[in-house]
Amino acid sequence: MSDAGLSVERADGIVTARLERPDVLNALNRDVLAALDQLIAGLTPDDRAVVLTGAGSRAFSAGADLDEIAGLDAVAAHDLLRSGQAAMSRVEASPVPVIAAVNGLALGGGFELALASTFMVLADAAKLGLPETGLGLIPGYGGTQRLARRVGVPVAAHTILTGERITPERAYALGLTPVPPVPVEELPATAHDLARRVASRGPRAVRAAMLALHRGVDGPLETGLMLESALAGLAVGGEESTEGVAAFRERRTPSFSRLDALDAGEPT
Repeated sequence: MSDAGLSVERADGIVTARLERPDVLNALNRDVLAALDQLIAGLTPDDRAVVLTGAGSRAFSAGADLDEIAGLDAVAAHDLLRSGQAAMSRVEASPVPVIAAVNGLALGGGFELALASTFMVLADAAKLGLPETGLGLIPGYGGTQRLARRVGVPVAAHTILTGERITPERAYALGLTPVPPVPVEELPATAHDLARRVASRGPRAVRAAMLALHRGVDGPLETGLMLESALAGLAVGGEESTEGVAAFRERRTPSFSRLDALDAGEPT
């Protein structure tokens, strides 16, 4: 399925979403951002993980579509940026992991999209950066906030104020990606292998863990711990953990039910 510059395929619980504007290095316009927002909002009980990448070999996304932004007054620009931020926040708050498979340039809004993802996997030729200040602009889709939260203010300030690009090796060293860079030809397989590993886990447990991460990480520790214990208690008392623990004891692969089957009280 393809819509508004975003193609979507589903197989075995994994949603593969591809930015499809290679002629403009997969630049993010209003339609693409709306399609991303709708994709995450419309995830189904069958969807266990999302792999997000860019069409072609040159770019994940080179950033916001400057043709769309040029000429806007401050009020119109603010409205556009807020809608873009809302789409990024929707990706960040996805109930299932969003894995950004970065196959080339991820600059400006493209880097901001990767930062909003649950985690990113980088090709060894990927280039990350926030070059906006060189155009008399600043990041507007969350870059000043998410990058600083990931790597600290000094590194974020250096990246934003100098426009210096971050190499995949440095991104790994900084903790921006949890896995070492891979050759570009191995990127799809690496990202989808990680997605399959997530998809093999208990779907309710994955969503509960995502919720605990989303809601707890920026608040007081005690508040996060209270949320974690509530969600963990529900997991212990649920049918999904009954199957998971039984499979562990019997040394077999667990067979987890769909989320809607569990919600309907159907047997595991």
